[in-house]
Amino acid sequence: MLKVLLFAPISTSLYSRLVLHGLLREQGVQVVGVAVRSPWNMQRIRSEWKRDGSRLAQKVIRKYLLRENAFRGIAVENLASFAASVQLPKGTLKELAGSWNLPYLVCRDLSADECAQFVFQHAPDVIVFTGGGLIRQNILQIPPLGVLNCHTGILPAYRGMDVVEWTALECAIQKVGFGVSLHYMDKGVDTGPVLLVKRFDPVEGDTFSTIRMRLEVEMVRVMLAGVRGIVSGDLHAHAQTPLAGRQYFVMHPRLKAVAEENLKKSLRNS
Repeated sequence: MLKVLLFAPISTSLYSRLVLHGLLREQGVQVVGVAVRSPWNMQRIRSEWKRDGSRLAQKVIRKYLLRENAFRGIAVENLASFAASVQLPKGTLKELAGSWNLPYLVCRDLSADECAQFVFQHAPDVIVFTGGGLIRQNILQIPPLGVLNCHTGILPAYRGMDVVEWTALECAIQKVGFGVSLHYMDKGVDTGPVLLVKRFDPVEGDTFSTIRMRLEVEMVRVMLAGVRGIVSGDLHAHAQTPLAGRQYFVMHPRLKAVAEENLKKSLRNS
């Protein structure tokens, strides 16, 4: 039996709820607890505002207030339509965990001492990370198998942020492609050993927004497939070559406009 502990950024995260819902139904998996980062951390808010600017406000509205309603009227596959297809119960991550009597912790930071103590107490074989900031070595070293993360880019080529846009800007759509990568976390950013890569082929009419929606659903599927592969023993991690890729950061709006044109051109010609 594989013992799994889930890390989440907020209790309303639809992605986190879908992953937990799936894990609870996987054969050979025992969910031993859920740890959630508190949203009320001023140091984190200042840091994320400095990094994301006005995008932070959009994220807060979509994830805290709108939740599934953020996807209303959208035709492409998205987390809300996927949630309906798997009959995800309404409510929060806390309510879902409570319905299964799972230990549940809210902590100021997922690398805080109180979180480390929670992980030690419940002794998972692996931590499934569904968001919540960087995880430090004090946590990474606890589970024997490590901490699993799903990244919305093809590793090792595209690490870091806005990698969907960077892939288009650098005209790497045909060569590298879009997709998600399941990897173990280490002290770097998206540099840990890779377990699984799922490529995604956009179609004409797709935008960065619709691509990201589709990729979010693939993240749920790939995370669960990865856990399933670990249980069966069919999936093994492969180390990344450090120089095989680079870390990307938030893209400037002017560069994003160029990337959007590249995406349209590529889809017209495909």
